[in-house]
Amino acid sequence: MVTRSGEWMTLDFPSWETEPVIPPALLLEALGITECKEVRMARDYMVVMENQQQVEAVRPNINAMLPLGKMVCITAAGEGEYDFVSRFFCPGDAVAEDPVTGSTHSMLIPYWSEKLKKTQMLAHQGAERGGDLRCQLEGDRVLISGQAATYLIGKVLLRQE
Repeated sequence: MVTRSGEWMTLDFPSWETEPVIPPALLLEALGITECKEVRMARDYMVVMENQQQVEAVRPNINAMLPLGKMVCITAAGEGEYDFVSRFFCPGDAVAEDPVTGSTHSMLIPYWSEKLKKTQMLAHQGAERGGDLRCQLEGDRVLISGQAATYLIGKVLLRQE
């Protein structure tokens, strides 16, 4: 479900609990790192880094991630105004790094809510192109708010048989 308040759009998604996993060597290698705080998994891998600078510095080999069969999110506690930061890599998809991803916050929000002891947070996703998200945990749901701009309006014609 999506609601709008001014320029802010809010998505209402189910929250995803993550489980700690032993990181496959290929995962760390594809990210170009040798260590991290922890690796967790829900639908996707979630790699928790020590700090925001490490998240920003990652230069992944997206093609090397293909054998993992999952998408990969990296995250760390934020600095300054942000409670946490993240990046989301999509091996095998048309976009190698998604600038802002609603669905990955289904696992990020519950994780950071527990770590930071907060239910409302401000997050930033992306490296070069990205965006800010207002995040809220409400029971087994997450509310993810971001600003959006219309970039295309059109019609799709389907042939009837």
